[in-house]
Amino acid sequence: MTAPREDQEEFLELCWTAEEASLPWVNRDQLPEHLTCFLPHPIEGGRFGPVVIDALLAQRLLEADGRRVRLTEAGRRKASDIVRRHRLTEVLLHNVLAVSEQSVESTACQVEHILNAEVTEAVCAFLGHPPSCPHGPSIPRGRCCEQEPAHLRPLIVALAQLNVGETAKVAFIHSRRRAYLQRLSALGVVPGTRLRLRQRHPALVLQIGETELALDQEAGREIFIRRLSAKS
Repeated sequence: MTAPREDQEEFLELCWTAEEASLPWVNRDQLPEHLTCFLPHPIEGGRFGPVVIDALLAQRLLEADGRRVRLTEAGRRKASDIVRRHRLTEVLLHNVLAVSEQSVESTACQVEHILNAEVTEAVCAFLGHPPSCPHGPSIPRGRCCEQEPAHLRPLIVALAQLNVGETAKVAFIHSRRRAYLQRLSALGVVPGTRLRLRQRHPALVLQIGETELALDQEAGREIFIRRLSAKS
């Protein structure tokens, strides 16, 4: 089966959001305003013409009843993947990168079309398998979300969440303290650095190789790490 184009994917997304609003059937000739407002981005005039809808019918991603169309089971699976990518991107941009609302919307609309399955699963795991997007709607679950609840935790967390004795690798550092960033870099605390937390209070004490380094508590909220297993 040929993969849907971007405009086709967006129509599948529209049908998914319509189902969420208890509107399973969509009139192919006229998309009412109360339906299109459920989309996370505005529809450009004429974007969903007969060519788009007919292509989805030919791919058996939609089924028709007169002039009405709705998702087939295959279409629902495809739409679920698209919506999942979009809403996970929103969480990443809003919760982790703290970008503006406008940038969240416009970027998520682009990224939803290019993320592959492997990257989507990695983003979901990184975020701790969030159940919903910043606007409230649920995020469709993926295979990575089917683990035992105890294992569904973010891969990347702030250093402050590390337990004494645990080992980790620095993922990234997010700090507005430029001079402090330079100091951390000079001390070898950069992405990829392997460390062990030796002490939490009154200062954070890290072991990096044979060196112990004391950092202030704020650094615990600025340095983000990925926990390592005992075998790593």
